[in-house]
Order: sequence, then structure tokens, then C-alpha cells
Amino acid sequence: MVAGSLIVNSMAAYSSARMKWRGKKVLFLLVIILTIIPFEAVALPLYYMFSGQRDTVVIQAIPFIANAFSIFLFYTFFLDVPGEIEEAARLDGAGPFRTFFQVIVPITKPAFATVAILTFLAQWGSYLWPVLMVSDPTVRPLPLAISIFQNQQPPEWGQVLAFGTMFIVPVLAVFLVFQRWFVASISSSAIKG
Repeated sequence: MVAGSLIVNSMAAYSSARMKWRGKKVLFLLVIILTIIPFEAVALPLYYMFSGQRDTVVIQAIPFIANAFSIFLFYTFFLDVPGEIEEAARLDGAGPFRTFFQVIVPITKPAFATVAILTFLAQWGSYLWPVLMVSDPTVRPLPLAISIFQNQQPPEWGQVLAFGTMFIVPVLAVFLVFQRWFVASISSSAIKG
């Protein structure tokens, strides 16, 4: 899910930031407008659209691959890449895809790390969409599975703490993997401003 989100959102932002085509400003304005619409406003229409595909792992991720906020983040990073780098790649015979994957992506690793962390955190802690779409306990995500502990009387605190640890460890692991680039992203944005 995170990898698909990185590819889709970064390519959409790259085409908006670096390529020339008709209507890109209008489309980017639409992306910015989409950032202010909360998920709760579109949850019910999405529920009716995907109601025949409930109780799968895939349906929990598909609506969230394209993300307006991620496109905006990538867009701001891609604007800061000097145009001379792309010109040099074009002179060497690289097309748009090769330029993007071999030149732009390595330069903007902090943006990819930031979006990867934010996307993972949003999906890992997702609660409303799984409540709507999942009734099968075998595909239930952890935030939804914690509701099992609410019905236990008396609460088994050892199980609750073990579950909390199991819930937090992957988040820490993802942050530790991307920490270097995430910190670089924050420090580079502080220097710009």
C-alpha cells in the first residue's frame, strides 16, 4: 500500500510540477481543494461503491493509494529540483520515466521518506474505514481488533499491554528505517522558509 502510494502520488506530482501540459494548473488546484475535504465526508459514498468487495485486505487500502496531501508534498519538493539536472538527463538521452526514476527520485529521498511515514501512520491507525468494510476477524486491522479488549471483564492487563506493544513496534520500526531522510526533509524545509 505504501509503495503504491509513493509511486502514484510522486508521478502525479512530478507531472504537475515539471512537465508542461494543458490544464495542469486547474488539476493541481483541484488537488489542493481535495486536501480540505475530510474522509468522513466521502466515507459513505465509498462504502456504497465498494460494498460488494467487503472483508478483504485490498479494499482497506485501495481508496487511499492516491492522496491529495501526498501529491502536494511531493509537488513542493519537485519544484525545488533545479531544471538543469533534468536538462542534463535529457541531453544524455533519458526520457521522462528514466529521468524521474534515475535522477529525480534519488534527489528527493527526504520527500519519499516523509510521505512513506505519513502514509504508513495513516493506514496503520485507520479505524473508520475498517469499521465500515470489515466484519471478518481474519482481515481485521489492529485498531479494530483492540475492541475485543473492551468487552473483557475484568480486563486482562497483560494482554492489553502485549497488544499495545504489538501495535506500536511496527510504527517505531518504520520511523527508524526512514528517520535519516525524514529529519533531512524537516531540516531542508526549515532552511527554505
